[in-house]
Amino acid sequence: MVSKDKEALHLEGVISLIDVIYDELTGELSRTTGELIEERRHALAELGSEISDDTQIEYSQVLPSLKMQEEIQVNRQDVAASLGKMKSRPYFGAVTITDDEAGTEKLYIGLNSLKDPSTNDLIIYDWRTPVASTYYANHLGSVTYDVPDVGRRTVNVNERIQLVIEDGRLLDVFDSELYIGDDALQHLLVDTAKDRMKSIVSTIQQDQNAIIRQTSAKDMLVLGPPGSGKTSIAMQRIAYLLYLHRHKMSADNMLFITPNEMFGDYIGEVLLELGEASINATTFYRLHDKLDRRNQYESLFRHIERMRNADREEQHDFLLKSSQTLLSELDRTIAQLAERNLKFRTVRIKDESFVTIEELKYLFYDKFRSSPIDSRLKKIQVELTPRYSAALDKAIKDRTKALKRVHTYIGTDAELERQAKQEMTKQFRTLKRYIAQLQFVNIERIYLDALNELDIETRKRTMESLKNRTLNYEDIAPLLYLNIKIKGQQKEPKIQHLIIDEVQDYSPVQLACISAVFPNARKTMLGDRKQIVHPLPVNTLDQLNAVELTKSYRSTVQITEFTKQLIGNDTTESLGVQGEEVSTMSFETFKEQLKSIDSESVAIISRDASHAEEIHLALNQPDVKLFTHDQFTFTKGKLIMPNYMAKGFEFSYVFIIDYDGYDKEKDKFLLYTIASRATRKLILVGKEE
Repeated sequence: MVSKDKEALHLEGVISLIDVIYDELTGELSRTTGELIEERRHALAELGSEISDDTQIEYSQVLPSLKMQEEIQVNRQDVAASLGKMKSRPYFGAVTITDDEAGTEKLYIGLNSLKDPSTNDLIIYDWRTPVASTYYANHLGSVTYDVPDVGRRTVNVNERIQLVIEDGRLLDVFDSELYIGDDALQHLLVDTAKDRMKSIVSTIQQDQNAIIRQTSAKDMLVLGPPGSGKTSIAMQRIAYLLYLHRHKMSADNMLFITPNEMFGDYIGEVLLELGEASINATTFYRLHDKLDRRNQYESLFRHIERMRNADREEQHDFLLKSSQTLLSELDRTIAQLAERNLKFRTVRIKDESFVTIEELKYLFYDKFRSSPIDSRLKKIQVELTPRYSAALDKAIKDRTKALKRVHTYIGTDAELERQAKQEMTKQFRTLKRYIAQLQFVNIERIYLDALNELDIETRKRTMESLKNRTLNYEDIAPLLYLNIKIKGQQKEPKIQHLIIDEVQDYSPVQLACISAVFPNARKTMLGDRKQIVHPLPVNTLDQLNAVELTKSYRSTVQITEFTKQLIGNDTTESLGVQGEEVSTMSFETFKEQLKSIDSESVAIISRDASHAEEIHLALNQPDVKLFTHDQFTFTKGKLIMPNYMAKGFEFSYVFIIDYDGYDKEKDKFLLYTIASRATRKLILVGKEE
């Protein structure tokens, strides 16, 4: 039987040791900072401001030493910051194991490792260390875990305990004989939605642990119901991979592709809590920045609203442009370009031709025929560069002559030459960019040719969009895919790992496009076949092998059961807390009750953007904020948002306005998605007056 008193005494000793280490480290920091400043000042005084050849050599010898000392100093500062956080909650669990070699020992598990400086023994094990995996096993007795580059090891787990520690005080201890249990989970999840998303490594379950520690070179697809911890698992997986590959991979080598602009902000603090630098986040829509900036591209949210009211032609075009059929046609088109049909455009300077389509065809299909496509284009680039320089020089000379012919005094000859050079360099900047970006390749025409092979009418409608420079959301992926595959540009090779959330929303063309942009990246993909807000879902998940999660921890049992009934789901197991039944109320009652709710986590969910504006006006309550399509930052409080914008978030209170206005069969997956945003209370509200 675990003794709370003994654990409290042990905690006291650990915190005392942390204090000692922290005091020594901060003292050392203070001393070495002074020394480092003095050494820099001395080097500057000795070498002087005028750097001769001799002092340059001397400085180059001093600089590496200073740089190394500064790096050590930064590392000390990081350790001091980590120790400062550790004092509040040094660890969250412990596991007692018996090993044939080491005998029986008790390991305390925390966010970071800690060594006793006097013995060099680990007294806290980072949750990402291989042996810490035994803490997340769902049973006592024999447990096997993997040690990278060593192999599998087997130990006997005798005891597992969970400790709830806050502000350096032991609040509770749970003896977890079978698995990390509901008591501790519920203590920590009383109301996680009051803050931004949290990562709770102390409650990782065995199936989640296996996903987090997966080291296979293959891409991973994780499917699970709302509240199964998919996004939290992703963040913990990032932290684990950064720990595992800390000598060859950093946060800069990872990227999170989120469902919308706000979500990156929403999850922003999780990695910091896990002791890692936050990784960058983007959306698929943001990839349009790699395409022609003169075009206007439809955003995801505007696309969803358009598709909800789309006619048959628009629906047909969307489904075609999102299909495996189009992807296959694009690949077929690309494969034949080495022999024929690469489309070029004439490049002009003002009204004069710089290089014609015929010249470009000759260079590509005759002069550089023996090279691969992207190499041919680079050789054309090299061929055009001196021609560009000659044209610029001629333009500068012509402009200089024109300025000198002006009868009034406008400057000296040198000043006029400088003016001519500035004017012409600016004027030729577009041409320079054109050559650098290989814009003499007509990607749009190649796209239209591919569409023409599948549907002439779709091609005609797309050609009109291209003429008007207003392209739909579904055009981004095929255009970018062709751009990268043909030109070999716009890739991001430094990204080694991608997390793709809500992967069920991506078409085959979009996923292929992501792989093209990030050619060196393994992927961890997260999704749920049933969480759908798009009116015309494109299912790609059946083609991929998936790890399936079935337990839901986030919402109350009552809310989870309600969402299961919406779609006839009998596979999800609810491990949430008990709560109130899902309730209904009129809009007038809702208006009054909303005023009395004291929570920073309230979602008022409308049908669309215009409906959200109507509700905002009808409520007329200053503390209620309206979320718009242009929202980039996640905000706490009472929020009104269209139903498709709520996806991925969680809220303590969720009010679905005009619930009876939804078609319970047609909209069942949409309702399932938005109802599962609620963690504590779900209220179905009538139509506003």
